[in-house]
Amino acid sequence: MTEKSSVTEAAPAASTDTPAPEGPPAFGATVLAVIALAWLAAMMWSSHAEITSGEGTLAITSAAMALPTVISAGLVAGAAASLAVGHLLRRLRVLLRFAASVGAGLAVGVIAAIVVITSYGGGEASTVLAGTVAAAVTAGGALAAVRAPAVVGAIVTAGLVVFAVEQVLDNFQPNLMSLYGSTDDPSSRLSASGWSALTIAVCTGLAAALVAFFYLRRAVRRAGADAVAPKWPAYAIAGAGPGLLLVAAEFIVRTLGADVLALAGSVSEADATAQQMMDSSRVNNALVVLFVGAIVAIVSFGRTLPKRMD
Repeated sequence: MTEKSSVTEAAPAASTDTPAPEGPPAFGATVLAVIALAWLAAMMWSSHAEITSGEGTLAITSAAMALPTVISAGLVAGAAASLAVGHLLRRLRVLLRFAASVGAGLAVGVIAAIVVITSYGGGEASTVLAGTVAAAVTAGGALAAVRAPAVVGAIVTAGLVVFAVEQVLDNFQPNLMSLYGSTDDPSSRLSASGWSALTIAVCTGLAAALVAFFYLRRAVRRAGADAVAPKWPAYAIAGAGPGLLLVAAEFIVRTLGADVLALAGSVSEADATAQQMMDSSRVNNALVVLFVGAIVAIVSFGRTLPKRMD
């Protein structure tokens, strides 16, 4: 009886310290960082072409239109760079790894800001854009420094897929407008525009959820059978992650980039109306991507659970 109880008491101690799923392997984290940085460079180059091609109020309007895209790309780039550095330095202590990860995001942000200031021709619009990009990349780096590399890797991967899906679906927007009954009537164009934007947002959220789900499932398999499998909140956060990044980008744009938005809206009444419509559209898009991503990721995870035996 004594031997039996001692074995029973010792059994739990043998099963402690089960590993948790890690983020992407070193090569995968580096690839994610390269792709995210390349996307940020492409968005900065595109905004540079738009801003420098105009003068005065046209440059300010172009900067206001480019801000959300560049900021969201900066958040993902900062997170990807931080994730790669954190993985390379994973053997360091937590505080040192956190400092290195945040420092990686800060370094990328400073480099991006210097590029903006030196190549965009100066002026208030380019200065605000530089500071906002630096803040966004640094914020993304701080996000990736949290101790959940698998979830962060899923968010970064899903975020890059969201960018790609949005770019592809934007090319089909005229077809969607026609599908939803767009005519020469302004009211029909407005209605069709709203439905096409909703369709793109739902498809984007669906893509984010599925990518995040399969990423986490693969991370669990890579960790082995003894790993602690993430619960449904991890899948919900990963699926909602791209939408959360879009919400964070909108917050950064409306705070740090508020001066540029105000200048762009003060050009004329028509510009002010267009600016309000674009602001509202971005918020709606971010919320739809967030909730669709979270719900579909949770449902996908639920379908993998064993059925309860009656």
